Amino acid sequence: KLRPGQGIELEAHGRRGTGNDHAKFSPVATAAYRLMPQVELIKPVYDDLAEQLVNLYEPGVFKLVRCSEDEAPHRVKAAVHNPYACTMSRNFMRDPILKESVKITRVPNHFIFSVESVGMMKPAVILAEALRVLQKKCRNLMRLLDENLEVEGLNE
Repeated sequence: KLRPGQGIELEAHGRRGTGNDHAKFSPVATAAYRLMPQVELIKPVYDDLAEQLVNLYEPGVFKLVRCSEDEAPHRVKAAVHNPYACTMSRNFMRDPILKESVKITRVPNHFIFSVESVGMMKPAVILAEALRVLQKKCRNLMRLLDENLEVEGLNE
């Protein structure tokens, strides 16, 4: 605290920078991606085992569905509900029946990106700016390749 009559004299200099200059200028805390999980039930999973699968092994990925009359004496069965929530834990493989009944793979061309922001910029703005910079770099690379081909006389 300052006492009456006291003051602070301050001179400050600001500098704008980018993440290329130093990490302190980067507005991103974490940026990551993962492949979209693909979850399939190869064989039906019923009753207590279905409840274990839904609640214990992969919460949020599966849901319980009532069995139809032709599936008697079973009460409920597991069904894929939200593959996005799958963490690829493979804990269900401890049970030999579930190991044969559930297949979890990844979709090779479906990416899930996660960007966290710590600065003034929102993650969507950061992503849009990053894509703009990437496009600029690609255009520059194409231009350099064209110039190189012209110099060597290979451009048709």
